[in-house]
Amino acid sequence: MNSSDRIAVQRYAAAYNELSATNEQAQRRAEDLQAAAGALEAVRGYMTSPRITAPQKKQAVRAALKNAPETASFVELLIDAKRYALLAAVARRVGELLDERLGIVRAEVVSARALSPEQKKQTEAALSARYGGKVEASFSDDPALLGGLKIKCRGELIDGSLQGRLAKLQEELTH
Repeated sequence: MNSSDRIAVQRYAAAYNELSATNEQAQRRAEDLQAAAGALEAVRGYMTSPRITAPQKKQAVRAALKNAPETASFVELLIDAKRYALLAAVARRVGELLDERLGIVRAEVVSARALSPEQKKQTEAALSARYGGKVEASFSDDPALLGGLKIKCRGELIDGSLQGRLAKLQEELTH
């Protein structure tokens, strides 16, 4: 994605987010936009085809999103601006803005083996203390780590895995 598209994504997402007066409205609208992006992904070829006119695309959007007219109007706006291809990125950014609005920090935690519910709680509590706000982490496991954790949060990577430590040791020994 080029810088012009990134700026457009930021602007469209901010505008969409500002339509909501309350957190509940913002959450509902963010969910509607995510659902719309998912539903319309199945007809991406149709929606991006230069042979299909804008009115035909809008008609397809209205039919697909008949239960979410506000979201349909927003997608139609993207079609008119020839920015439909940015829909998925805008939906992701709207989700990020909702998290900011609600004070939620997202983290990805990878461990060598599946963590127990208590370990997950402790990890989220430690991340909350470090980053502030409520941390909601997604957990996965990767046996290649051998032990420890890899955590991605707010653009930061914390590599406390045995694999990472061994790689660092090897680098130090060879340089």
